[in-house]
This record gives sequence, structure tokens and C-alpha cells, in this order.
Amino acid sequence: MKYVQKALIETVFCNYEPLLSNVKIEVQTERQHFYEEFAQRIGDGVWELPITELKVNSGEDLRYRITAYYKDDIQVTEWRTYKLEGLRPVRSMKRAVVFRDDFKTFNKKDYKIDCTAWGGGTLTVDHKDFNTNRLFNGRMNLKEMYGYCTMADNWGCDRTAVNGNVLNPIMSGKVTTKAAIKYGTVTVRAIIPKGDWLWPAIWMLPRDWHYGGWPRSGEIDIMESRGNQKAVCGGNNHGIGEVSSTLHWGPSSNHNAYGKTHGERDKTDGGDWHGWHTYKLEWDANHIRTTVDGHEVLKVTTPSGGFWNWGGFGGSNIWASGGRNAPFDQPFQLILNVAVGGGFFSSGCQYDHTRPWSNSSPRKEREFWDHRGEWLPTWHGDNAAMQIDYIEMVQA
Repeated sequence: MKYVQKALIETVFCNYEPLLSNVKIEVQTERQHFYEEFAQRIGDGVWELPITELKVNSGEDLRYRITAYYKDDIQVTEWRTYKLEGLRPVRSMKRAVVFRDDFKTFNKKDYKIDCTAWGGGTLTVDHKDFNTNRLFNGRMNLKEMYGYCTMADNWGCDRTAVNGNVLNPIMSGKVTTKAAIKYGTVTVRAIIPKGDWLWPAIWMLPRDWHYGGWPRSGEIDIMESRGNQKAVCGGNNHGIGEVSSTLHWGPSSNHNAYGKTHGERDKTDGGDWHGWHTYKLEWDANHIRTTVDGHEVLKVTTPSGGFWNWGGFGGSNIWASGGRNAPFDQPFQLILNVAVGGGFFSSGCQYDHTRPWSNSSPRKEREFWDHRGEWLPTWHGDNAAMQIDYIEMVQA
């Protein structure tokens, strides 16, 4: 008797452009077993069809076609054939590239581009027409300047220089992919900036904030660094010669157990990370792992009792409705940005120059600007910018 392995097709992923209103997938086996169903949108341009009842044998040909429903049109593909090679009777999903950008051109439709004067506690703003007079005496209304503003909190859309303070003195950028993944890999090849008080980050936030506001729904920091050559805390230099990865999770900002899920990697040759390097996230229900150039920065294994118990928070588990790895069981979007200043630069560390602001000061922007003779000479053209070769998000 010849034994034929059988496998269950668990999920079919379909990458289609975001303008679709619906997607139908039809699947047919050699034995004429047929499955037809509408897919579910799991991200911009990404549709998923769980298939739980269609059994096939290893080596069989699987035929499929896709019907795409647009607002004013319907398009149907030809029947296509896929040979099922080497299947094993285990739960598995075919990986799909959800999003890739080589930045030959910048496609704004693929990103949310932040436009706000609130830098999340940093000293940055996005605008092109600043001069010294405007910095000290001007008003900045981003809706008038850009036609839109993405965050009004903390005078993020309309701000005036008053009471001896200045407008945010630094222009920077932040983009968020519209695509999101739940499990898989994220790869970014980039040069991170070098210069005092620069804070580059490659990170992820939840698309749907399923468990509530930050940090209840989690945060995945793939790479963060400080642009300073010297940032010595506790005898260790945490400047540009170090990159770090962190998971943020907890019921509130005051109860965030990120200290349990933080990792760092120093440049072994004594140099710095300002150069082309590949930063990667590997993520499934059991592990979250980050690497730089293939070398591990952070690895977190899902706690057997879940993150709530591991965090020792007490009270009602806000993630009880989720998986054991909640809150890291939901789709996340990728963010690229460079900030300036903020709480990432501890006042307890030693720098080449004393940190020129206090986070609690109502005039921290003015304090920072008044010391520009110290930090501005460390910003050298594109060396002070984050440069991206490519990013790739793969759904597993």
C-alpha cells in the first residue's frame, strides 16, 4: 500500500492594491474538490482566505483564480495552477510579501506622512519655511502651511512663540506604512544618522489598537540609537556605537514592563553603526527576535503564563481575550523616523556637552536652540539623516 501524505490548506494570502472593495478566491483540486469564498482584508492591499475543509495530496495540482471587485469594475484572473510539492501534515502558511519599497521613487499612497508640531516629547517639527525671526516671534499653523495636520494634541497643529520660548527649531520626518502584518519578518537596510541628540528609530505600532492606548496594545522597537559619539551611563557608552531593540507592553505608561524585553548590541570593532546595515524582525506567536546584520539584538520567548502574569501587573488581565502572546497577536504597521532630543537621552548620562534642555522645562525648545553652537557642528549634511535602501514586510 502506498502511503500518501495529506495536508490541510490553512490560509491563502492575496496581495492586491488598496483600491479594491472585495476579493473572491476560488480553489479547485485534481479530484474536483472545490472551495469558493470571499477573502477578508487584513491590511491595505492584503486579503486573507482561511480554508479549513479542503484536503489535498502531496504532488497534486491546485487550480485557483481570483475575482477582484473595484468600485466601478470587476476583474477575473485566468485559472492558474500550483503544484503542491513536499507537503507535510502540519499547520503551515505560505509566506507572502505584503509590502516592499526600494525607494527608487517615493510613493506617498503607501504611507501615512505625519504633519504635526508635537514631536511626542522631542524637539522636532515638520516645515520648510523657518528663519530666526519666525522661530522667536512667529506663529505656525500647519493646516494653513500644508493643508492638513495629523495630530492636534499639545498644540500640534497651531503653535505660537510666546513667553520667551521658540517654535520647535528642528524639522524632521516620520512615515508609517499603510501595510500591516501579524507575524512574519520585517527587513530594513539603512544608514542611521550621526550627530548629537539625534534619535533614529525603526519601529512598529498596532494598526487597530485592539487592547487600548499605548502601551496596552504594545510597541515593537526594531532599532533605536543615539547619534551622540558619547552617551555614557553606568560606565557603558550608549551612543552611536550601540543599537537597541525593545518591546513596550503594560496597562499604562506608569506600568510598562519594557525593562524585561530590552536588548542592546555594541559595534564589536569599536566603531559605530553609522553605515549601511540590515535590521530585521522575526516574529511569530512564540518568539520575537531582532537582529542587525544577522547578529541577535533581542530575543523574547512568549511567557508560558502570558505577558500579563510575567509583568506582575495584578488586577484584571486586559489581554485575557487575546492569545498567550497578547498584545503581540495583532497586526502592526512599520514606522521610520528621526527625532531630536526627548527622554531617550537621560540627564544622568555623560555627553561631550551637557544636555542642553530639561524635559520638564516649559522653554526646552529655547534652551536647546540657545546651545546650537555645541550640537549643530556635529550635524554634517546627509550624515545627520536616516537613509533607506529598502524595506520589506513579509506575512507568515
